[in-house]
Amino acid sequence: MGEELTEMDFVTESINENLFWLRIMKEHALFMSQGFDRNDKNLIRQADQFFAAFDKRLMEVAKLRRDPDVVLKFNEESILLARSFREFKSKVLLLIIQCKIGGFNFPLLIDHIAREAGYFVETLRGLNEGRREPLADRIVDENVFWLRIMADHSKFIASLLDQSERKLITVASTFSDEFDQLLAQARDLESMVKQTEPSFFNVLTRFTEDAQRATTDLRNFKRDARDLIEQCKILSVINPLLADHVTREANKFLSILSDLSNRAQNVVIDKD
Repeated sequence: MGEELTEMDFVTESINENLFWLRIMKEHALFMSQGFDRNDKNLIRQADQFFAAFDKRLMEVAKLRRDPDVVLKFNEESILLARSFREFKSKVLLLIIQCKIGGFNFPLLIDHIAREAGYFVETLRGLNEGRREPLADRIVDENVFWLRIMADHSKFIASLLDQSERKLITVASTFSDEFDQLLAQARDLESMVKQTEPSFFNVLTRFTEDAQRATTDLRNFKRDARDLIEQCKILSVINPLLADHVTREANKFLSILSDLSNRAQNVVIDKD
């Protein structure tokens, strides 16, 4: 059984998730708009409209009254907007993979940000239902989602660096391989959890620690690269905002892993 959320936790977590993800969604809209072919004016207009909508909600959440009913309604509205944005991303992805539009939006990038919109929707839905997954399920589910996100980031960085940046490309590619391996392990553990439905088992503690170490190293690499990009000390086509964007997402994953690690420390497994 999962844990029930207190009203205080519901309000605090809802506001924090909205503050984080509304900004991420807003930036997704900007990156998509910048990546479209200039002749695809309708798609650019739609992306710009999503940018404005998420920007407006981001300003509203900062002033939101900390009342459970008010927050629940705000979550529902965010769900509708994020779901609509995910559908737009999926439509754009279909147009790209069928070669119906050009531009510079990588198909994997659009798939990536569509997954993040879906994650935002499911997170708010879970909060509104007052549920928190059992610990074993939460650990594998969060890792399957976020390790793939980290692997994608590594691939994007490697592909957006100038080809003269050989050392940095090698480092990014090494991170990609490491996170692919961790993701494969997370999917194996996910299968075990779904088959047996344990409340917890101790391998999850070690796996969480492995994910923390790898993500901390990647976050530090992203942070250093972000700073160098801002100082024009790296040759790339990486938008400085995108560099900051992926660094914030790594920090978000680390925050989740820290919470899961703390919860795991309070679990005692009886071997008898």
